Amino acid sequence: MAFLDNSGDIILDAVLTDAGRQRLSRGNFKIVKFAFGDEEVNYNIFNGSHPSGSAFYDLEIMQTPILEAFTNNTSLMKSKLITMTRNNILYMPIFKINNLVDHGKPASTNNASNNLHFDDFILLADTNTEKAGLNRQNQVPLQTGILRGAGTTTSQDQTRHIAIDQGIDSSEGGLSFRQPIPLDLVETAYLIKMDHRIIQLASVNTAFSTVSPVVNQFVDDDGIATYYVAQGDGTQMVTGAPRNSRSGFADGRQRASIPNDNPVTNETASDFKEMFPGPLGGVLRFALRSSTHIRNSTALFDEFGTTVTSGQDLQITTENGISAIAAYKYIDTLVNIVGVTTGYSIDVPIRVVKKS
Repeated sequence: MAFLDNSGDIILDAVLTDAGRQRLSRGNFKIVKFAFGDEEVNYNIFNGSHPSGSAFYDLEIMQTPILEAFTNNTSLMKSKLITMTRNNILYMPIFKINNLVDHGKPASTNNASNNLHFDDFILLADTNTEKAGLNRQNQVPLQTGILRGAGTTTSQDQTRHIAIDQGIDSSEGGLSFRQPIPLDLVETAYLIKMDHRIIQLASVNTAFSTVSPVVNQFVDDDGIATYYVAQGDGTQMVTGAPRNSRSGFADGRQRASIPNDNPVTNETASDFKEMFPGPLGGVLRFALRSSTHIRNSTALFDEFGTTVTSGQDLQITTENGISAIAAYKYIDTLVNIVGVTTGYSIDVPIRVVKKS
């Protein structure tokens, strides 16, 4: 891996992915579509007050070194460029992990009552880990930020799904979360990618009590599974934006009803467990399951993971009498989510834990 000098002539550096080389060897390689991305562009260095004039406003951006092309298709092009038909868009929506919504909060090392050492989501690899390694018939209730990778979710589990919200992260110009977002910016479908060897996608019902595996569209040569989920596809994972100031969601699980904008009402977005001060977009709710290989073997943990023997006990429950896990293995991985409408992308860190 290296950088290309971008200070002079524009350089086009292209290589074939593993799949492309395979098709080329078979004689059926043909480019039918392509995409552009701005992964390496830092728009914050645009200098609209450069003393040398407008020709220099974006010069530093244009001369930023770029990575040479490489064949791993999952490591680049996470932020794809899109074309919008109208030119009056002042704000683009983004994604955030909703750390306010019930049953969807990630782990936090700021909580003095736990010892998680991780600020996102922890997925327990098997039922032995979920029971803290104790000889119990029933599973113990899990604390905030911990998901079951194999067992059945209980009503006492603090976290039962992962919540991704779309919205405009601004209140400038009178923007409010009570206002509708333009329909052409609403995400109603998502591409979700993850390492198929480690984790798999699952949907949750309206009460977050049932987790059901979801079938992927394909698994590429790097073992990355891609899932396409959309509003109305039967999985109940995707819900569109509220269309007026009083609309919540029919099943009651996505957002609380937001009252009419009233001058005497002082509620903020966070009062309704919203992550954005501005207009609200689509909603994605999903769960994860550990792969069969992860449940039944430690091979991937030994190859890619980290072994903890002492000093970083993992307390998976707050129930009295349940010991923390002192010896375990873990693998850190990511779930990548891309909005089909806007192309915006977010990575959700996942730590998969298996008791030794």
